[in-house]
This record gives sequence, structure tokens and C-alpha cells, in this order.
Amino acid sequence: MRLIPSVFLLFLLSGCAEQLAELRKSYQHGSAREAYVAALAETGISDSAIATNWTLQGEAVLQTALTPDLPYMEEGVLNPSQIMAVGYRLSLTRGQRLIASATISGTSDLFLDLFETIDNASQGFKRVESADTTFTLQYDVNKTSEYVLRVQPEILATGTFTLSIKTEASLIFPVMGRSTSNILSRFGVERDGGRRSHHGVDIFANRGTPVVAVRKGQISSTKIGGLGGKTVWLKDDRGNNFYYAHLDSQLVREGQRVVPGDTLGLVGNTGNSRTTAPHLHFGVYARGPHDPWPFLFTPSKRQLIPSVDSSHFGNVVLVEGLLKTRPNNRAQIVASTALPATGMVIGASGAYYHVRLYDKSEGYVHKSFVGPATP
Repeated sequence: MRLIPSVFLLFLLSGCAEQLAELRKSYQHGSAREAYVAALAETGISDSAIATNWTLQGEAVLQTALTPDLPYMEEGVLNPSQIMAVGYRLSLTRGQRLIASATISGTSDLFLDLFETIDNASQGFKRVESADTTFTLQYDVNKTSEYVLRVQPEILATGTFTLSIKTEASLIFPVMGRSTSNILSRFGVERDGGRRSHHGVDIFANRGTPVVAVRKGQISSTKIGGLGGKTVWLKDDRGNNFYYAHLDSQLVREGQRVVPGDTLGLVGNTGNSRTTAPHLHFGVYARGPHDPWPFLFTPSKRQLIPSVDSSHFGNVVLVEGLLKTRPNNRAQIVASTALPATGMVIGASGAYYHVRLYDKSEGYVHKSFVGPATP
């Protein structure tokens, strides 16, 4: 391996920034980070010790990711003397939309990549989405699983950063003017004395309230009769089928293309709901029924804004409390560490610092246990 002294590497990286940028534009890779790695190789920097360490750090955090609660916000500082890569392990449910975004001061790049854990035994990972040039990643979850979001700045990056991770509904709400608060019967509830279960949600609204297309697609069926009474089936371009039942009237025809918000029919109580109040039975099907709730629900919980001493960001500190896997007092302890210990503050969320100790352990520690390191 060809090693380049760090002082010369700093000069080399700063001197060929424009060349790196142009090279990255010419590569047709699956992510901005892959294009950056290819540009490093083209300029001969990828064999250096710092570039190798940067690559290894990016791979390592997939295994050691932290587990923050969503929604999550972190603020911090990028220290050019440190190789930084951070992983966040997220439990996501089919139907949710994940939105991760970052802002960064200065001109440094920040790479956000989302990986699905495909084999818990061997910790295999498959990249499923990457951020665009605005440092924003959006992913509609099509499989309930464990995921890891990796955040890694380019080599020698400087500046402050803010990271936001949250989930929201991936569909618009199917009944105009209503929300999940109007769902009075959830997925899986027993029906007919336990002989069957509810394969959708019931959204109650006044008779004649418009029901709308939740996603762009094609009307695959309009029928009258059976348990659902007047029904409409909408198929999107991703293989999902959306079922609208008990309609008072249908306002579309089979084969018609629709876009989100188009009116498909009006709320009623036809079919086996003649004795109940008007409502829409809404179902989601793709090789069987799926719970519509994650497709429709956007959490109202707010992100915790950091409430710490930001002068510690990017600096060495003295840590006198145990690290936690997430920024709250009820979280598990990362590992047993001899205290006090010294480490680098990456950022903060709420009242907790995000710290990486010199023994390589990483986690969150309450601000009351962090102070300046003695000389």
C-alpha cells in the first residue's frame, strides 16, 4: 500500500478539489459517496492511510450503529483532524416514509446512505437509498426490517452540521378533510365472531365526503355487490393495490389513470355496512393484506432540539457518565467503560452529547457528565 504523509495529503486534497469535483460528475455510480470514492482512486489518493481509514470507518459504523428514537435531531461540528462516520439503526415498518436530511456550513460534502439489514446472523447490508445533492434522503419503506442510516462527510471536512431523521405517511389521506383520528376500527380486529379479521381500517366521515386517490396509478376495478358494496380498486406503479369499500357512489371507471387527490367516489355505507354509520373501508394489498396505518400515520412528536454547551462540539472532553445507546435516561448502556474517560464530542441531541471515546466506544451521555478535558 502506498502511504502519503498527512501534511502532503492535506495539500494534495486542497489543491485538487476542483479536479475531484469534476471527476465525481463524470462517474455514473449508485450514490454520491461511490462517485467520491471513484474520484479518490482516479487521483491516486485512495491508497493513502487516511483514505483507507475513511473507507474502513464507513464500513465499521454499519456494525456499531446507535439506536436513536424518531424523530431525531442532532447538531455538531465536523473536525478535519478526525475520521468521522456515524451509523443510526432504525426499525422501520412497511408503509412508512423515512426522511433524513442534513445541512452543513461551508462547501464540504456529506454523504447519507440507507442500508437494509438483510442477514442478522452475518450482519449483511444492502444499500437501498442515498441522499441527493441537497443532502436529503427520502425512502418509502416496502419491507418491515432493521435499517442503518450512515452519515459520513468527505475527508478533511469542516463546518457545523444539523441532522434530522423522521418518518411520515407515504400516502395522502384517502378521505378528504379527515385524518387518522377518524379511524375507529383498526387492521386485524376480529369480525363475525372471530371467523375473519379486518383487512383494513374504517375511516368515519359524513355521507358524501369525497374519497381520493392516495397515489398515482390506474383504476383496476369498480364493482357493486358483496360485502364491500360499491367498491373501487386502485393499483399504483409499485405493485400496491388500494381498496375503497362501502362507497355511496363511484366516480371513476376501470382503466382510468389518476393522480393523488383525484376524487374516486363518495363515502357511504353500502354492502354489509348498511346498519353502521357512513365510513370508508380502506385496505392495502400486495401479495396479501397489509396494515394501512403506517401508510397513513405521521407522528406528531417533535424533535428534541439540543440544549447543551455547543463549545464542546468537535473538542476533547472528560466523560464521567456511562454511554447510552440513545439520548434518554432509560436507554441501554453501550459498554462498560472505565470512568472518567476522554473522548471527542461529535454532536448533541436534546440534553445528551454524542461522544466517541478513545477506546472506540460511542454513544450518548447526559450533559451533566461532560466537562473540559484537563491538559
